[in-house]
Amino acid sequence: MNLALAHEYFVAHGGAERVVETFHEMWPEAPVYTFFHDRRRYGDLPGWNLRTSYLQWLLLGESHRLLLPLYPNAARALRVSPETDVALVSTSAFIKAIGLADRTVAVAYCHSPTRYLYDWSDRYLQEEVPQPLIPLVRDLLGRLREDDQKAARRFDRWMANSSAVRGRIETYYGVPGPTIEIVHPPVDVASFTANEERSDFWLFVGRLSEYKRADVAVRAFNEIGMRLLVVGEGRERQSLERMAGENVVFTGRADDATLRSLLASARGLIFPAEDDFGIVCAEALASGAPVVALAAGGVFDIIRDGEEGVLVDVPEPRAFAEGVLRAERTRFQPKALRDSARRFDVSRFRERVRTIVDDARQKGRAK
Repeated sequence: MNLALAHEYFVAHGGAERVVETFHEMWPEAPVYTFFHDRRRYGDLPGWNLRTSYLQWLLLGESHRLLLPLYPNAARALRVSPETDVALVSTSAFIKAIGLADRTVAVAYCHSPTRYLYDWSDRYLQEEVPQPLIPLVRDLLGRLREDDQKAARRFDRWMANSSAVRGRIETYYGVPGPTIEIVHPPVDVASFTANEERSDFWLFVGRLSEYKRADVAVRAFNEIGMRLLVVGEGRERQSLERMAGENVVFTGRADDATLRSLLASARGLIFPAEDDFGIVCAEALASGAPVVALAAGGVFDIIRDGEEGVLVDVPEPRAFAEGVLRAERTRFQPKALRDSARRFDVSRFRERVRTIVDDARQKGRAK
């Protein structure tokens, strides 16, 4: 089978990049089509056959945010070899419009329909766009939404990373829900350790931006007085440090080895944001740490209230403080949490993805 991979861009390491890195491990000879690769920020990708778009030459610092109007055209200009049997596309934005031959079967692994085009468009305009530019950007988002929906119609098979994302694919792209396969992102459970003896701190892990709601975690632990380590960087850090009590420590970014070490001994993870999946929650379980999470988004696929952690109905400090105290009283068993995480093991991910891709190739174009 002649297979090609595609992914929006390589700028920062996250859950989506972990998925495409696993795809590449499965098909190491496959070319990988992408808008651009920011080597300075992401690092090298040795052994990868990258095919970048013309946007690679326009990339400078944070300029990828300014390239928004160009993405659909750049995707169409990025032509996949016509001999390609299957294009496996990791997407949350505009790479869906990549140029494919009529014969090529298109399989999407969707991390989410583009948030700022759909359910978060108003928030995006309020938080990210200067006031004088809002009417112009609102019009641009409308045109990009039309392009995105047209590109989505080209796909023959869909995978979603969670039940929540499957619902949004159905709502915004009109894909029948029963035809969308839920394939959770991969967690290498064997690479995590679950210590029976836990330390005296809880963890918050994530980008320090408004939508991750680190402020809820900080205020909750201000109220409780227990130790909280905040792992991550972002533009909210200074304001968060000003509101934090002495029991809250900001570590900055942590490499994979450091994060695994922290998760292995943490009393638990606090996760106040609505996320499409929330892979750090699954990693916490693999490390024997319960999760206190907002009852929204993809977390329902990971956490069952009272079994792997505590679900909190509202993103408010008092509610999360109560959730953490409830988790402390419950005394979750690290081994049971780790066993639960095996649902997301990378071996299962590889098996599911390969089965779906092989079946798509055999059945051919859907329309």
